[in-house]
Amino acid sequence: MARSTSGTQRSFLLSISVILCLSALTFSAFGCRSQKIPGLVRVEGVVLYEGQPLAWASVGFAPEQVDPADGARFATALTDQNGEFQLSTLGIKGALPGDYVVTVEKYIANKENAVEQWSQARQQAGYKEPEPPQTIDVVTAIPLEFSVKKTSPLTATVNAKGKNRFEIDLSGATEQ
Repeated sequence: MARSTSGTQRSFLLSISVILCLSALTFSAFGCRSQKIPGLVRVEGVVLYEGQPLAWASVGFAPEQVDPADGARFATALTDQNGEFQLSTLGIKGALPGDYVVTVEKYIANKENAVEQWSQARQQAGYKEPEPPQTIDVVTAIPLEFSVKKTSPLTATVNAKGKNRFEIDLSGATEQ
């Protein structure tokens, strides 16, 4: 037995079909292309601290002069276990050519304080097994001067052509 559809149902189904077709066209036209920022170039390097690669540190390249007209953007990366990094701008690999102030940050758990916090939580729970602390104090693993654009002595020039590989050495820094 055939089913009949009312005018309202047909209109609804037609609307859904049109929306699905437009969505498919939109995704095929725009969504499948890789996003690009004109002028981005590959930038990579290694971060060293006390002569050793600095693993799992945040690296930032902040434009020395921020002018919206020139399209300057911040570029960031996270070092791997060997201290190696590759910059990205707005999530896209690469950085725009120009002069940058380089910032580096690395934080670690304050182990002494973490043990103290855990001990206090145990005492408050009557020596029952408490939940882990909700917050753990962290300390910087490198001098703070590197983490802020105003105080970082590190600079880099990203060139439009050629190799952009940087060795960022944090040696000779002031004390924490």
